[in-house]
Amino acid sequence: MYIDILRNLIKCKSVTPNSDGAIEYCSELLNNWGFSSKIYKHGLVSNLYAKYDIGSNKNICIAGHIDVVPPIGNWKYNPWELTEDNGKLYGRGTNDMKGPLSVALAAIYDYINNNPKSNIIVLLTSDEEIMTDNGMKSLVKEVVNNGKHIDYCILCESCSKGNSGEYIKIGCKGSLNVDLISYGEQCHVASGNNNHINEFVSLLNDLVNTPLDNGNERFEKSIINITSIDTGNDIRNIVPFSVHAKLNIRFNDNWNHDSLEQYILSKLNNNIKYKFQRFGYQFIGASIEYQNKLKYIIEQTINKPVEIGTYGGNSDALSLHEITEVVEIGTPLAQAHTVDEYIIISDMKKLYKIYKAILENL
Repeated sequence: MYIDILRNLIKCKSVTPNSDGAIEYCSELLNNWGFSSKIYKHGLVSNLYAKYDIGSNKNICIAGHIDVVPPIGNWKYNPWELTEDNGKLYGRGTNDMKGPLSVALAAIYDYINNNPKSNIIVLLTSDEEIMTDNGMKSLVKEVVNNGKHIDYCILCESCSKGNSGEYIKIGCKGSLNVDLISYGEQCHVASGNNNHINEFVSLLNDLVNTPLDNGNERFEKSIINITSIDTGNDIRNIVPFSVHAKLNIRFNDNWNHDSLEQYILSKLNNNIKYKFQRFGYQFIGASIEYQNKLKYIIEQTINKPVEIGTYGGNSDALSLHEITEVVEIGTPLAQAHTVDEYIIISDMKKLYKIYKAILENL
């Protein structure tokens, strides 16, 4: 079943924030299974709330996104057609995250047809890859405003450090974007004048190579990465009057946006202009009890050790953790957004067992 669902989802060219029929397909599928559902439109973004209600006091949520990044690059396989080759299924979104979502939907179908003990809620958005206010953040507000509650949530993301299903992501680092522009004297490279760009490069090296911290029991160490350096100059014998660098900082709970901004400012001289963009904050989305229960369920199901951590980037868990306990369980992050993106068929079978066991035992 999950391969058929995935095949239909891959056909939808749902490049963020467009659904291209994917949200509508999931809604129709769930309605046919006895769910009640509603699609919320916010501009180009489509969000889905669906519930299978057996009258239980417990609501378990499966959440995710149907949007994908554009299939840029030289693909061997058609990104909008599911292609099987050597035990793998290729197509844009097979890993992130139409593949894990298809498996979770199949697990839901079998669960609700085998004496379910809990209500099931499905939350989907077409906005995760850009994460505006119109996606999961808006959908969470709809849940709260309508008096609905969720006890536990599984986000079927590409989040694993290694093998599919063997990593439970319980939170995320914060994110701060930094733009720095150094201004100095434009001159001939042979003039002997002070080159402000050399000084700027030394500053960047210092920022990147000076450890912010060593991490802690909840998070890995905070890191600064340079994502762009540009002078806009193609002439080799001119030192241009400006150079622009873009940085991203992923930080743990030893820091916050305010303290990081003050740290960066302490490194700058008067010739450097700056701009900060606060993207996400660090959080832990699951209690120790919930973490340990999931770890036990998965290890009993696949007979392999499961790691718990906060590896990876931001996701819709940033919004979901404000209303419920949420973790991410899915495919390897390293396979996301790649040319010829794929999911291993045997991994889908493993994830199916995991998702179904979680639904049955929470």
